[in-house]
Amino acid sequence: MPESDLNVIQVKYAERVTQKSLVLHDYDRYGQPDGDLHMEYNFWVIRAPEATILLDTGYDVAARDWLGEISVVPTPDGLGLLGIDPASVDMVITSHFHYDHIGYLRLFTNAQVVSGQAEYDYWFNKWDRDDLQGEFTIVEHLEAVKRAEEDGRLRLISAETEVYPGITVYPVGGHCPGELLTLVQSASGPKILAADAAHFYEQIENEWPFFAFTSLEQMKAALAFINKLAAQTGAEVIPGHDGRVRDRHAALDGPAAHIATVLG
Repeated sequence: MPESDLNVIQVKYAERVTQKSLVLHDYDRYGQPDGDLHMEYNFWVIRAPEATILLDTGYDVAARDWLGEISVVPTPDGLGLLGIDPASVDMVITSHFHYDHIGYLRLFTNAQVVSGQAEYDYWFNKWDRDDLQGEFTIVEHLEAVKRAEEDGRLRLISAETEVYPGITVYPVGGHCPGELLTLVQSASGPKILAADAAHFYEQIENEWPFFAFTSLEQMKAALAFINKLAAQTGAEVIPGHDGRVRDRHAALDGPAAHIATVLG
């Protein structure tokens, strides 16, 4: 593999504290003590010499309380600290269509939007049936996907696909039907950005499912696939919501140091 010029930054926009027994499916059957989990809400910036790419976007925490998230730095302000104009972003990969991952998609009016075909089909069918009540997705957020489609900026993925040189996405399902896993050949080595295919390190280490899923079997298969892909590629796996990622990686120098972590 040639030397990569891709840099990956994780950006925190919100946080909350939860418990293992609340977020790990059937946790009591593992015979392990309960404990707190510091759950961070992130998006990821992948910088190439000629492109700025985001994985997910965060959402407006102040506008709607979903699960008691505490705002840290809203996405528009976080991007400002990084010197990124949303209009200049070239691509946004959406891991899935839950509120905390596409809530600010509307900001990126010039970006190609890369999403799972199964994710699009599932949520737009629900929208058509007026069946979004109680879901982790709202019409306002799906409208941003629709606008990208109408603009000719939406790219739907059904199989392993390199969406940019050095960036490959894999539809894995489980948490959501079209959940995408993202493998980045970063400057410091390959990174698997798991997003919600694996929220926490415990899920990767033990292949324990999360409590929220559309298919438990697909979620279990996705966790097994993450570990298989990591073994094949030598990639480090980055769980999507684990506060301990920041303990294992250095902060970005500069004004965004309190929210931005250098992954590669």
